[in-house]
Amino acid sequence: MRRTPLLLAAGAAGVAVTRRRAGREHDAWPVLDARVAPVTADDGTVLHAEVSGPDSPSGTVVLAHGYVLSNRLWDQQVAALTAARPDLRVVTYDQRGHGRSARAPERSATIAQLGHDLRAVLDTHADGPAVLVGHSMGGMTIMSFVEHSPERVGEQVVGAALVATSSGGLADSTWGLPEPVAARVRSALPLGMEQARRWEDAGRAPLPRPFLRPVLFGADARAADVRRTFAVLGTCSAHTVADFFETFTTHDRLQALAALRDVPVSILVGTHDRLCPLPMSRAMAEALPHARLRVYPGAGHMLQLERADQVSAELVSLASAIRPLRAARRAG
Repeated sequence: MRRTPLLLAAGAAGVAVTRRRAGREHDAWPVLDARVAPVTADDGTVLHAEVSGPDSPSGTVVLAHGYVLSNRLWDQQVAALTAARPDLRVVTYDQRGHGRSARAPERSATIAQLGHDLRAVLDTHADGPAVLVGHSMGGMTIMSFVEHSPERVGEQVVGAALVATSSGGLADSTWGLPEPVAARVRSALPLGMEQARRWEDAGRAPLPRPFLRPVLFGADARAADVRRTFAVLGTCSAHTVADFFETFTTHDRLQALAALRDVPVSILVGTHDRLCPLPMSRAMAEALPHARLRVYPGAGHMLQLERADQVSAELVSLASAIRPLRAARRAG
């Protein structure tokens, strides 16, 4: 299994399976029944996707994860959505190069391409109206999608949740560090990432970096959630980390948010998010005055874990934009 230094992490179709994840009793995790249903992107890259819910749904909720993470970290939201809205299909998938998806081909590790990948997921698995949910890079994926496919908003996409994400300005990130320190880290990252590639190719496993905890989490994060996140981080290739890093420095999609002005939008952020801090969410809320801005005191970047129940409740509320099939038929 390939691994990458945690420092760098800071910056057959239709086959049905049952996915069960449960650890120690105090570390319990939802048990999900999900069908593995891969998606082929427009460049032929195969994306791992999992589908929960009925074969004839009222609509679909698609959840996109963040940089160096995987669909595993949406399990609590999938469980809440399927329990509250059994008429909906819920889809999670691994971004290219992440989790169980194929590695991103050369020069395809971009947010622009991730937007095209999301379109492929919708084309494959979304019947009828859809709500899009994105955490961190997943939120940027949604912005990329609506940037190049604005006609799909309203016609198909009837709501969106942008969770701990940003519409731009990431080139000057400080990760909560003093600016002089952050500047040195930024300048050292490209060389460090290339070194990480070489270490991984040579079979060397990096040492853990415990200082990442405050970068990713607020002070009150559960130890089980930290362990689970680090376990997912540990499976991400150093090549994926390095290949995608540059795309964040050029990400600027504040104007693209205008495509979402006529559908419900929720913007969720923790006050202790060091990667996509509160001012970035406020900027998105200013661009979308009708959006619901939800601020969670004390929470860090891993909001769907740190405030799982509250995030799940917000997504269930947002999914009300998709009417139950029976009601939709009556209205029709």
